[in-house]
Amino acid sequence: MAFTIATTPRPGPSLEQQITRLIARGAATCDIARELHLSSHTVRDHVKAIFAKVELSSRGELVAKLFAEYYEPVYADHLVRVLGAH
Repeated sequence: MAFTIATTPRPGPSLEQQITRLIARGAATCDIARELHLSSHTVRDHVKAIFAKVELSSRGELVAKLFAEYYEPVYADHLVRVLGAH
């Protein structure tokens, strides 16, 4: 008796989002490859694609951009409340 298993993509972060999160945590290419069950070459290709999409050229720039985009709105909101601006 043969079984056919229908698989559907699981909802969740895209591969590029997963790689970006791991980069932000300081993971090296080989660590990302191991974590996501990919080859190092595949990870490098995805990293290059990520850099191209956000027009950056290094992991440091990517992490700085993520940090700024996450904390800037929080900081600005805090300033508005502290300074009483509306």
